[in-house]
Amino acid sequence: MAVTDNDFAKRVDELISWLRKNGAKFPKVTLSRYADEGRDLRASEPIKADEEILYIPRKCIIEVQQGKECKIGRAVKAEAKGWVSGHTYLAIRMLTERDLGDKSFFAPWFGVLPSNYQKQGMPQYWTDEQKAEIAYTKTLAKTNAVVAAIKEMWERISQVKAVQQAGWTLEDFAWARYTVLTRTFGVEIGKREATVMVPLADMANHEFDRPSRWKYDDKKSGFVVKVVRDLETGVNLTDTYGSKGNDSFLPFYGFCLERNEFNQGRFVLPVSHINGLKVPFLKKIAVSRCAYESEDGKVKNIDATTDAEATGSKRGGKDLLAYCRALVLQKDELRRMIKRSSKMKRPTESPVSCVNEARALDLIRTSALRALEAFKTSIEEDEAILNNENKAPRFSWYRNAVLARIGEKRTLRHYIRLAEAMNPLFECKSIKEVRNNVKHPSLFISTIEH
Repeated sequence: MAVTDNDFAKRVDELISWLRKNGAKFPKVTLSRYADEGRDLRASEPIKADEEILYIPRKCIIEVQQGKECKIGRAVKAEAKGWVSGHTYLAIRMLTERDLGDKSFFAPWFGVLPSNYQKQGMPQYWTDEQKAEIAYTKTLAKTNAVVAAIKEMWERISQVKAVQQAGWTLEDFAWARYTVLTRTFGVEIGKREATVMVPLADMANHEFDRPSRWKYDDKKSGFVVKVVRDLETGVNLTDTYGSKGNDSFLPFYGFCLERNEFNQGRFVLPVSHINGLKVPFLKKIAVSRCAYESEDGKVKNIDATTDAEATGSKRGGKDLLAYCRALVLQKDELRRMIKRSSKMKRPTESPVSCVNEARALDLIRTSALRALEAFKTSIEEDEAILNNENKAPRFSWYRNAVLARIGEKRTLRHYIRLAEAMNPLFECKSIKEVRNNVKHPSLFISTIEH
C-alpha cells in the first residue's frame, strides 16, 4: 500500500522528534519526499561554508558489529557454514529491529525507509522483457551478480535454526540487503574501520560535485556532516555515492545520470599472453571489476572509463592499457619488462614501445568492436530514443536502461576511435611527420617520444 503524503509527513515528524530527543542536531536541514519512494535533504535556511549541518549520535547509528552481537547474529556467526559478509550482519540487525515494530528503538527511522525497491527502480526487480533492454551490458551482469550474491548469502544463513525460527523469507532478506546496499557509510571509529548506517544522512541524494563532507567524530561520539561552500535556502544537500558509472548506479541505487564521465565499458580479454609467453608480473596488474562478480578463469573482464590516466577505484583506462601491453609483449620486450619489474610492480603501466602500443590498442579495439556488435541498437538509435522524452520519460525504467547501455557503448567507441587515431601515428618516422598528420599532435607527442 502506498504511503500518502500526510502519512509520510507524520512519519518524518516522528523521525525528527526521535532524533532530537536522542541528541541529534540538524537545525537547517529538512527531509522531503519527491516520489512514492524518493526522499532528499534540503537546506531550510542559508548555510555558510564550513558549517556543521548534521550531527547524529552513535546510539542512533547501526553498525556491523551490532549485527554480529545480536542474538541471531551470534547464532549465524557460530553455525553458518562459510564466510558471512558485513552487509549480511547489518541486514540481520535491520530485520531483528524491524520485527520489534513500534517497540524498536529505531522504529521512527524505519518508518521513512523505502518499503519497495521495485518502485526504487532497481533492475533486479525488472521483468525479463525489461532486462532485455540492457542485454549484453555489464550493467545486467552486475544486476545478476547482486541477485546471486544475495541468494547465496541467504542460502548460507537460512540453514541456521535461529534464522528459521525468526520466520524470515528470501524476500525479507533481500529488502534488508538492498536497504544496506543503498545507504551505508564507511567510517573510522576509534582508529577502526567500520561500515555504518546513519539515519537522516542516508537520505542525501547523489551529486559528484557535492557540497557536503562527512566523517565519524570520535570526540563528539557521532557522525557529523559539514558543507564546503555557502548554500541558499532550498538547495539539495547531496552526497557522492562514489566515482561510479551508470552501470553501477542502476543496479546499486536504481537510477542513471544523463551525463556521467565515469561510465565504463567492459573489455573481454585473454587471461594469458596471446602467443603463450609466460609473463611473470601479469597477475600483479590489478584490473577493475565489480566486487560482486567472480571470474571463471576463461577470460579476463576489465572495466574502464575513457580516462586513460585513471586507475584503481577510478576504474580508468590505465589498468586496461597496462594489461593489454603485457598480453602482446614480444620476447625482447618481455625481457626488458622483467628487468623493469624489479623497480616497478606494474612495468607495463607506461608504454613499452610504439609497436607494442599499437598492438595493445588493436587488441582493445577488437574487444570493443566485438562488444558493440552484440547490441541490437546503435548509439545513434539510442540517442534518438533519449531525445524523445515521450518515448523515454525522465527517470523512467526505460530511460535508465537506455542511459546505461549507451554509456557503455560510448566508452567502447572511444577506445575504437583512440586506436584508429593513434595506430597510424606509431608508423611515423619523426615528430615532424606526426605534426603533418594530425591536427593536435601535442596529444600524442609524449607517447611517440617514449
